[in-house]
Amino acid sequence: MTRKKGQEEIVGFVLIVVIITIIFVIFLGFKLRNPEPTQKESEIIYQFLESAMKQTSDCALNTNGKRADLDELIRECHSTNGLCDNGQNSCDRAKEILVDMLNNTWKVGEDYPTKGYIVDASYSYNSTQTQNEEIFTITAGNCSSSFSGNSYLIPEFPGSIVVNAKLCN
Repeated sequence: MTRKKGQEEIVGFVLIVVIITIIFVIFLGFKLRNPEPTQKESEIIYQFLESAMKQTSDCALNTNGKRADLDELIRECHSTNGLCDNGQNSCDRAKEILVDMLNNTWKVGEDYPTKGYIVDASYSYNSTQTQNEEIFTITAGNCSSSFSGNSYLIPEFPGSIVVNAKLCN
């Protein structure tokens, strides 16, 4: 009688191990079919954008001679596409400054950890960002794989200018 009871316990134990194994395989299948999103939010990129927007340019937008910060150039680019005191277009100068800062901060290419980047600025009329008006886009390198990114908002009544930056890994 004790021998039969021991066999039943072993069969029960094997049955529990088989059930746990099946559950584990099913869970693993779901995990592999639903990979993590390819975009990660990056605090470093946000801090880069925040400091870049306060970078003083060599462009004066009015006659008082005060040099405009990058966020002011982007605002001017969106609102009037005005000219700097040296005759250069505010949009072109904003893009040039941003490209210089990006290239000096992140080396881009197949031999580097950062394969490419995409930076775009657009005007959003509301908080849900359903109506966007593109201001400019800057791209470099290859962005076909995963990336990390973040956004920076520049207030511009009645909406805001959203500057998105993505670094491709």
